[in-house]
Amino acid sequence: MVHIRDMTIRYKLISIIMAACIASLVLAGATFVGWEWHSLRQTLVRNLSTQAQIIAANSMAALAFEDAKDAEQTLKTLEAESSIVFGCVFGSDGEVLASYYRSGVDASDVQVSAPGKSGYSLDDKFVTVFEAIVLEGEKTGMVCLRSDLEPLNAILKRDTITIVIVLLFVSGVAYIISSGLQGIISAPILRLASVARVVSEEKEYSVRAEKRSGDEVGTLIDAFNEMLEQIQQRDVALVNVNTELEKRVEERTAELKEEVMVRKQAEDVLAEMVRQLTRTHRELREFTHISAHDLKTPLRAIGTLSDWIAEDYAKKSDERGKETAGLLAGRAQRMSNLLDAVMRYTDISTVEPAEEEVDLGKLVKDVISKIVPPDENIEITFDKELPVVVGDRELLAQVFRNLLGNAVKYNNKPQGRISIGCVGSDEFWQFHVSDNGPGIEKRYFEKIFEIFQMLSRRDDTEDVGIGLSIVKKVVEMYEGRVWVVSEPGRGSTFFFTWPKHSPHAGGRQRSLNTTDVSA
Repeated sequence: MVHIRDMTIRYKLISIIMAACIASLVLAGATFVGWEWHSLRQTLVRNLSTQAQIIAANSMAALAFEDAKDAEQTLKTLEAESSIVFGCVFGSDGEVLASYYRSGVDASDVQVSAPGKSGYSLDDKFVTVFEAIVLEGEKTGMVCLRSDLEPLNAILKRDTITIVIVLLFVSGVAYIISSGLQGIISAPILRLASVARVVSEEKEYSVRAEKRSGDEVGTLIDAFNEMLEQIQQRDVALVNVNTELEKRVEERTAELKEEVMVRKQAEDVLAEMVRQLTRTHRELREFTHISAHDLKTPLRAIGTLSDWIAEDYAKKSDERGKETAGLLAGRAQRMSNLLDAVMRYTDISTVEPAEEEVDLGKLVKDVISKIVPPDENIEITFDKELPVVVGDRELLAQVFRNLLGNAVKYNNKPQGRISIGCVGSDEFWQFHVSDNGPGIEKRYFEKIFEIFQMLSRRDDTEDVGIGLSIVKKVVEMYEGRVWVVSEPGRGSTFFFTWPKHSPHAGGRQRSLNTTDVSA
């Protein structure tokens, strides 16, 4: 089939015509041979039956008197038919009365028994006919004749040879006629293909194919010429457009060069600003750490002095003096905690987070063991096993440390209950920390995540209001978000999301100040 597709159209047409002619002739020849075989077979059976009837008629007397010699004389007439290999006459008892064998036929090769009625049988080599002998309406015996199929095969062989000769002759005539007539179809198509080759190789769209007929090929040539006309027009238009485009490209290139120069200058200015901002940021961070460190020194001294005053003048001071000394020590400690929180918040903003696999189940249990006192009446449960995530171990510890620390610290119930759990989606884990504490009013949902914002009075607590700010900053650093759902008197649930695949690539392992900071 592949070779036929690769042929020229001339040989394709010849092949199709020849295939149709040969297929038709072969089908006709096969039909004729089949019909001839059936007809010859029926003729042979009919002729053999006629001979059997003649022998049956001539054997009636011999059978009546059981004269075997007379019956054999009758069967000898079969010698005139060379195709008959065997003949016999059966008596009424089914026994052979007389028989005939063609010269060269062994009697042991012919085994025939008398059937019950007239008829014939046909196999691959022989035709056998049985004819009843009837005398005065009574069956007195049976005649059997057997003939080979050699005459029939000879006739079929002759007919087959004749058909093959006719097939070859007609095929030759068909080839000569198809070779001459195929040009009516192939010649215009080949001329069209030649024009198409010129157009393809030389890109010459002004040539046209010559139309010589009004059939489908003529319609194809008209369509091809019309296509060439359209291509030629578009080619001219395209040349004009290219000329105009080249002119515009030159103008635009000049403009782009100027824009590139301006952008380069802007990038240089921006790079310088970034360098200045980075330097300023670094200086500010260094200033923050130095200032915090320098401020903590006198604060420690103030705390130490306040302790000395409280101890040395405990008997000389009245209650107001003792209260003032305690208030002084508390303010110094609160100021020290505030400085620690500022340094912690600054570290998170300036240091690149580490990337590692963190088993949150183990991490959270470790956090719980450090923030929940043994004598605290707090029950902490897990809704389900926490997953392994990718992120900074210390930052994740800070998130859970602040959320759990707030849940424990501000719980006002005799029996505190805290539950921890998570659910997963395609891209993020969603964690929650729920408690049965006092709850939060809706108007404070956003405020509590702002730095230095607290719901209680600053004088009533040692907290500095930066813990939830750190939680928000860490979560948003990993492209997550944090929010709270709460009702006054019915507890609070803090939610945050964490990516299943960290957005930070190539993070560095580093150590942060681990000072606990609560809301």
